[in-house]
Amino acid sequence: MSDRLKDLQRQRALVQEQLAWIDREIATIQTKPVPVLPPSEPTAVVAPAKNAPASFGDAAAAERAAEEILAEYQQESQSLQKSVKRGCFLYFFVAMSLLVLGVFVLYLIKSR
Repeated sequence: MSDRLKDLQRQRALVQEQLAWIDREIATIQTKPVPVLPPSEPTAVVAPAKNAPASFGDAAAAERAAEEILAEYQQESQSLQKSVKRGCFLYFFVAMSLLVLGVFVLYLIKSR
């Protein structure tokens, strides 16, 4: 299961708990009993993120904030592959240079 799926399921459980609480409060005010359902799975208290929208009702703002966060940390897979390839070539040429230098030094030591 991906981290995003787990996070979405956890958020859904939190929203369901919040809605159940709101239903209980409304029932208390109206003096109508509402059956209390236990949560489907235990959840931990989550601190709101710095860039999180202030209200749950503004889904468009939440979607924009999520897209901004994803865009901020998203890397191009092509550039990542290029940088890894470049790093491998760099290590290869450095190792070959050290090998050639070592052979040259060994030749100088033996020729004396």
